Amino acid sequence: MKKSRSSASNVLAGKGFYIALSLCVAMVGAACYFAYTQTSKDLSAQLESSLQSEQSVSFTKENVPKSTTSAPSTTTYTRTTTAKPVATEAMVPATAEPAAVQSAPAAPVNKPAPAPKPVMPVEGDVLNPFSNGELVKSATTGAWQTHNGADLAAEIGDDVVSIAAGTVKSVEEDGLLGVCVTIDHGNGIVSRYCNLNSGVTVTAGDEVKGGDAIGAVGDTAEIESADPSHLHFEVYRDGIFIDPVAYIQGKAE
Repeated sequence: MKKSRSSASNVLAGKGFYIALSLCVAMVGAACYFAYTQTSKDLSAQLESSLQSEQSVSFTKENVPKSTTSAPSTTTYTRTTTAKPVATEAMVPATAEPAAVQSAPAAPVNKPAPAPKPVMPVEGDVLNPFSNGELVKSATTGAWQTHNGADLAAEIGDDVVSIAAGTVKSVEEDGLLGVCVTIDHGNGIVSRYCNLNSGVTVTAGDEVKGGDAIGAVGDTAEIESADPSHLHFEVYRDGIFIDPVAYIQGKAE
């Protein structure tokens, strides 16, 4: 009895093994089939999507108009260099040094002659000097006033000469200083001679040289009638009174 049960158990055990093996094989096969079918579906979907993409790209390329603009032409510049000729030393025969040429002496430069120094219009002493803007008392009026010239002692009738070359600017009778002659010497220098007599020997526009007589001392200056006989003498530089005696002596400021 025990042997029968043992045999039956062995049989069942053997069958169970094969049954389990069969079930495992079936499960593996089912899994492989499921994986195969799923993979096939995925591959089919990817293939179909790829075909659609290619068709879309092809359609897009066919409908894009070709550009009619030609590519810009390019200009190629070629720098051409010219080889500079190489200087070669020529054999020059030695020659004797030329004799020194004596230069002609330079011609003397003619410098302009210096202008003559001005001269005094009369030879007398100074009675009343130039006041240089300061007030001095007049012997005739008793008033304090400027004295814009110098009174040079001279006798009535003594010759009065131009101090330098120039052009007679005017001959007039001043209400205070009597008969006056004015001479323009250029470079802003003007001289004036007053208290002359009526026998003036020049007229406006005359050209005179230094030392030329222009008239004679008189007694026509009423504002200086109390003074001894004299010539009233004035000098202007650029329209401004300056000391006439200092100008003659080359000391004017």
